[in-house]
Amino acid sequence: MKKRWVLLLALFLMLAGCTGSCGREGVTGSVPPGESLPPPASAAPLPTPTPVESAGAVPTPTAAPTISPVPDLQPTPTPEPEPEDTPDSEPVEEAPSDEEVLECYRLAQQAFAWFQVAPLPFDPTDSREVEGVLYYRVDYPGIGSLSSLRGYLKGLFSDALVEELLPYGSTQYLDFDGVLYVQDGGRGTNLYRGAEYTQVMRGDNPNRLVVRVTVEEVDPELDDVVTGTVTYDFPYEKVGERWIFTDFSLVR
Repeated sequence: MKKRWVLLLALFLMLAGCTGSCGREGVTGSVPPGESLPPPASAAPLPTPTPVESAGAVPTPTAAPTISPVPDLQPTPTPEPEPEDTPDSEPVEEAPSDEEVLECYRLAQQAFAWFQVAPLPFDPTDSREVEGVLYYRVDYPGIGSLSSLRGYLKGLFSDALVEELLPYGSTQYLDFDGVLYVQDGGRGTNLYRGAEYTQVMRGDNPNRLVVRVTVEEVDPELDDVVTGTVTYDFPYEKVGERWIFTDFSLVR
């Protein structure tokens, strides 16, 4: 029992002697009174080591980037709009042919002669007397009244020429009960003329033509020798919807 106490005492003494140095291992020098040692720094995390490629290592292939197709930069042509039909875009009517113009010239000469050379054909058995003047019924297809005669002339001549040939109040042609009658009378034609030549002249204006007539003058005393020529120009124009002569006379 006494020996146990000796051992406990020795252990106590040993423990009491360690109170000044225990826990200061690795610290050099003394600590001033009233100060304590700073707490030990916490260990910083070690950096993650970067693997170094060896000289013979083959790098891992990287996928090639996807290249989008280049769009076509050429401009797309814009279709032109279809032209709309307007009143101004109506097709231009072609001028009459030479044959048609010369036929109208022949009819115009004939109609002009009804007033200056010989009247329209008439029926001598059907007459009317007015103030001592005899009138005979006109016998011509398509012309049976004064209004129809005026309408026929308007298809060949301008209004001014029609008024010159058939003025209102004229007594050369009269209506009786709606039927056309005419005086008998005529002045004849020029006996001293030779051949007649006609041609259609066309210029820059598509609505204006000219009928050029050349007439030979002859001398009967010299066996009808041509002594000269006379030239007439008759304008044939489109007025409104009509092709008509705007200036005209008989070729004598």
